[in-house]
Amino acid sequence: MDVRSIPIAELLPPLYPVRRVADDEKMAELVRSIKVNGLLHPLVVIPEDGRYRILAGHRRYVAVSGMGWEEVPCNVLEARRQADHMITIEENLIREDANPIDLGWYLRHLCESEHMTQTEIGQLLGKSQTWVSQHIRLTLMSEQSQMAVQEGILPAEGALLLETIDNPDIREVYTREAVAYGKSRDQIRAEVEQYKRNKSVIDHAVETAQTVRGEQAAEANPLRCFGCGTLAVERPGTMAWLCSGCVRAIQEVKDRETAASQ
Repeated sequence: MDVRSIPIAELLPPLYPVRRVADDEKMAELVRSIKVNGLLHPLVVIPEDGRYRILAGHRRYVAVSGMGWEEVPCNVLEARRQADHMITIEENLIREDANPIDLGWYLRHLCESEHMTQTEIGQLLGKSQTWVSQHIRLTLMSEQSQMAVQEGILPAEGALLLETIDNPDIREVYTREAVAYGKSRDQIRAEVEQYKRNKSVIDHAVETAQTVRGEQAAEANPLRCFGCGTLAVERPGTMAWLCSGCVRAIQEVKDRETAASQ
């Protein structure tokens, strides 16, 4: 193992930061640990254009940089490209227990930017192609769902189950309830399966409720002609409306005023 002290200024950040959301509390814990125990694990880097690219330990790099360190111990590797990916994934994601969203975004990066197939990635990690696909699917969810998974208030497998609900309004309701009540994967699975068994009935009930709410809102604030009070028909979003009779009456008044002034 080639471990040496390398100036902070000579270090390059990872090509793709695997942790997309910073956790201030965990960073503070890391800083406290380094202050008390020192840096227990060196960064993992490879030479690149006279400097060193960080493969693993970016959080440690950020921590010691903020502490004013000028040099940091690094394990310098002469690694092949595929091995680089393995080191990054293992060190930054698996060993440090990153959340599934971070892992999904990194796997998606390998597919889209490094042109690796899901099968190749699975073979590299000793995982199935389905495992890789499921993590990438997490990155295709709504931003709200991704944040809930990242924060640990929505189980990743439960989030994927909710995504199988094709009605976006109903999916949002089920997701909101799962987060609010801290439902487990098994509870979410049971509710999604129940919904699918009764899909046509539930969808119809929701559509009916939405229609009734719309009608009630229209009745509460009906749009009327401000001239004679006639109810507007099929003119949504119009702030001021005149019926045809009032338009003619106004035009007749204007015509008479014009004729009188001549």
